[in-house]
Amino acid sequence: MNGHAAARIARVTVPAIAFGLLLVLLLLYFERGFVPGDAFTYLAAGERLNDGHLLYTLLPGDRPVDLKPPYWTVPFLSPPFMAVVWRPLAALPVEAGVYVWWILTIASIAVVLAALTRRAPVRTGLVVIILAVPLTYELGVGNVNALLLLAGVGSWLLVRGARPAAAGALAALMVAVKLTPLPVAAWVVGAGGRRGLAGLVVGLATTGLISVLGAGLDSHVEYLSIARDTSGAGLSVWSPGWIARELGLPDPVPTLVPTMLLVGGALGAFVAARVGLPALGFAVAVVAWTFGSPVVNVNTPILLLAALAPIAWPWRPQVVVQLTVVAAPVDGAAPGALGSGLPQRGGFS
Repeated sequence: MNGHAAARIARVTVPAIAFGLLLVLLLLYFERGFVPGDAFTYLAAGERLNDGHLLYTLLPGDRPVDLKPPYWTVPFLSPPFMAVVWRPLAALPVEAGVYVWWILTIASIAVVLAALTRRAPVRTGLVVIILAVPLTYELGVGNVNALLLLAGVGSWLLVRGARPAAAGALAALMVAVKLTPLPVAAWVVGAGGRRGLAGLVVGLATTGLISVLGAGLDSHVEYLSIARDTSGAGLSVWSPGWIARELGLPDPVPTLVPTMLLVGGALGAFVAARVGLPALGFAVAVVAWTFGSPVVNVNTPILLLAALAPIAWPWRPQVVVQLTVVAAPVDGAAPGALGSGLPQRGGFS
């Protein structure tokens, strides 16, 4: 068997094994029933806003929400914009919004996996095997990470396709929903230049206005306190902060590790993109986005799938198209050439 034949076989067998394993795990997982738990947490937040109740405090009559001290002691950890997004879904009868959302999250993962498998079947299959358990849980709980994964891949494709302003707006939406995609936003600005920055600023301003109108200013002030307290609270098992504590690093270093990873990853992603290493910068952004949190759940590593985007869709080098226009001399002028540069990456200069 020659190398080409072996490669063709691998392109079929590796994804088949990967998705077969994923299917078996899903069948075992759903023996417990079809209950997308995270979607119900989002539903409760939307209901509290619709009822005029406090977003980050449970009142009598509110839908019960599980708390897990010391990791979280409030019923909602996301920014207020996430709850505002859920207000129309929460208004649907018989909890229909939960299942509309769940379908969207499953579809998002399916689109990403299908697109990556088509472009890079062997590598995608290997990563799916590694992430089979996180993928199983993500598909089962209806977490927003599924939609963020699709948006992360979309950010790479938009900047690569010379649409950095759209990528900036998409990154702003990601950050408005959950703060941890900050490194992706930094990468978009680094790779997309002024247009990427403009899209990000406009996107943040728009989502910020919608969020304040939909949740009130008080919810945003309270969220700042919650984000600060959560970052210094319990560190979940296998989070970078937990690992730092297990290695014997003294407090407050372990509690600072997630923030350091998030901010450092954002800076690294921006710098790498600016110096002409967009794929490396994007990989740094994805890793920091995935692990730059004090709480890393079993489903969180599915975000690492976004790091396959530069492999599936390699970066297009800057292309300059030279248009030559030949004309008859006018007043003794010689024929000239008209050049038009079409850069793939925006600049700040």
